[in-house]
Amino acid sequence: MNPDIIKHVRGESIFIDDMPVPEGTLYASVFFSAVAHAKIKSISIDDTSSSEGVKAVLTFKDIPGKNQIGNIIQDEHLLAEDEVEYIGEPIAIVVADNQLNADKAKSKIKISYEELPVITNPREAAKRGLLIIPPVIFSMGNTHEGFDNCKYIVEDKVEIGGQEHLYLETQAALAMPIENKSLKIYSSTQSPTAVQKTISRVLGLSMNNVEVDVLRLGGGFGGKEDQATAWATISAFAAYKLQKPVKLILNRHEDLRFTGKRHPYSADFKIGINAELKIISYEVKFYQNAGAFADLSTAILERTLFHATNSY
Repeated sequence: MNPDIIKHVRGESIFIDDMPVPEGTLYASVFFSAVAHAKIKSISIDDTSSSEGVKAVLTFKDIPGKNQIGNIIQDEHLLAEDEVEYIGEPIAIVVADNQLNADKAKSKIKISYEELPVITNPREAAKRGLLIIPPVIFSMGNTHEGFDNCKYIVEDKVEIGGQEHLYLETQAALAMPIENKSLKIYSSTQSPTAVQKTISRVLGLSMNNVEVDVLRLGGGFGGKEDQATAWATISAFAAYKLQKPVKLILNRHEDLRFTGKRHPYSADFKIGINAELKIISYEVKFYQNAGAFADLSTAILERTLFHATNSY
């Protein structure tokens, strides 16, 4: 029997938010974009910087390495620069002596936007050529010949909504400076190597200077593959700049609103059926709503195509 099972049942399992923190640990709160697409006209952090308990307010200008957290495709900033592309995009990090002070100070940031057009329909995005990658085609056999030999042809479309992963433990990270200008990060991630690689890129460090540990996950279901990387990197960035341990835990409201979900899909299908009611030929065109940035969308699209020839 897995020894964790007993701990889970008794409520004794330790997750990142349960871990004892080192003396002097600071707490991070992220200032998110309130609009889906806009240019940032101005941002003022003066009132926030002078707020009680605040140790630093960090923006993209403070990043020592590359402001880039995209994995498969490098198309996503850690912190927005001149433009925001989704509601909830991180813009600034407030670091304070406790979580309450960090959250209070964050509300004092003043920002002005010039809003830009928003496209949320994947079919409309496809018409405009707003694609993350060129269309991908996967084929087996001769469907045109198959349709010629069918008695019945059924054509329609299907809409599949997105889905929240709803893991019990929200996105969480604790980063600590260690000797030789290195970092140790506890991250609730399914992809520790991706976290290590991204932190190295953003901070301009060698990968051997970044240690990532996963104590255990309070659920993931795919929602902590690449999605955990940003929060671990934010924690590491703040810890590196201030040379203090920094803890970042998203509350449930933030996690539900601002993290990626299972992709919504819109699909057109055509099915050819013979006289014995056997499916002979099948064509489908998928429109994947990948959101503002690629993340794992290309890999998910490949899986979609490979699974389309079967029942799942």
